[in-house]
Amino acid sequence: MNDFMRLFKRKNKYYVEFHRGKAKSLQTSNLEEAKAIFREMKKEYLKGKLIQLDSVRRMTLSDFRDAYLKSRIGMSPMTVKKDESVLRLFIDALGASQQMATISSKKIEEFKRICLARGATPHGVNSYLRHIKAALSWACEDKIIETRPKIKMVPANDELPRVLTPEQIKTILEKAKEKDIWFWRYLTFLLWTGARRREALNIEWQNINLSKCNCLLTKTKGKKDRVVPLLPAVINALEPVKKDLGRVFPQLHADTYTHQFKIYARECGTNARLHDVRHSAVTYMLKSGIPIQVVKEIVGHSQLSTTMIYTHVLDDIKQTEMQKMKIE
Repeated sequence: MNDFMRLFKRKNKYYVEFHRGKAKSLQTSNLEEAKAIFREMKKEYLKGKLIQLDSVRRMTLSDFRDAYLKSRIGMSPMTVKKDESVLRLFIDALGASQQMATISSKKIEEFKRICLARGATPHGVNSYLRHIKAALSWACEDKIIETRPKIKMVPANDELPRVLTPEQIKTILEKAKEKDIWFWRYLTFLLWTGARRREALNIEWQNINLSKCNCLLTKTKGKKDRVVPLLPAVINALEPVKKDLGRVFPQLHADTYTHQFKIYARECGTNARLHDVRHSAVTYMLKSGIPIQVVKEIVGHSQLSTTMIYTHVLDDIKQTEMQKMKIE
């Protein structure tokens, strides 16, 4: 029956002939879009349905972004913000009027090339691709697209987490305390808990129990509240300014803290990022002999394999401890 169906072009517009002598304009001059619409129309035709152009789902990438972000209600604000940012990049690369039906592996590869050409690192691009993969999986479940295109990650050398030395930590903390006492408190909290920067910013005084030496972290990356022990360094930093209610740290944008840390680190002669403080915290927890499963729970890793990345420090410990071996 569908032998009669064919796609053809007339005066810069594509048409579908679905009966001999009967054709319908697809109202597009884009070949990929025309092919995608043609495939959908063939499926409808094979089902014995009347071919109605309006019945073919023609959602643009821009419309999809709006629909997808609405579906993310209840997700972490951090995740939604990253979704929005990545989809903005995706639209910028492929075009707002790009039809969802035409999103293919080839288009994904084009997006990757554009990102890399603009200076994005392989790890950064792979982070974008994970968000795009989740978005396209939702599109598939919602019948916006038939299948999700295959997405290949960019090959990247897995670098070990950067860890600050004890001397670097001491110097940066002293600089922070000299310049901004609240930034010093914030940095101290990150260092001795391994919390993420936004997790620390979301802490409220009512969730800090100095007598029990712990605090409750809410609005975490994994959407799972967790209790974190507070060591003397944190307690001594927070006790003099303890309140009953409200946020603990000044509510500046997280990026402001990140930029300020870079400035202080640079002034101390160190090329470091704020996230390196979390890397350092996890590393020193393991190096201090805290069991890896406990460290995983403290810092909020969803998978033990993530914590295992830091166990390169255990090689140093094994090397040292092995020297104690005796046969006597």
